[in-house]
Amino acid sequence: MVDTPLGRPSGTVRAYLALAIVAAFLAGHVAGAVWLLARGQVDSGLALLGALALEAGTVIGFYFGARGAEGGRG
Repeated sequence: MVDTPLGRPSGTVRAYLALAIVAAFLAGHVAGAVWLLARGQVDSGLALLGALALEAGTVIGFYFGARGAEGGRG
């Protein structure tokens, strides 16, 4: 009997959930930006895409910062 969720290797379900959250987040931002741009609200659409880039940079920075801190401890 396999003790891991869905019989997959350890961490797989967590990765699936993370990918689903990121995909939903990305789709929502892009759909909102396209909707705003189609209505002629160029500044708002570009601001939304800029916010997406800022949020992605924050997440990436946190990920690599946490990884660096783990490596520096031992």
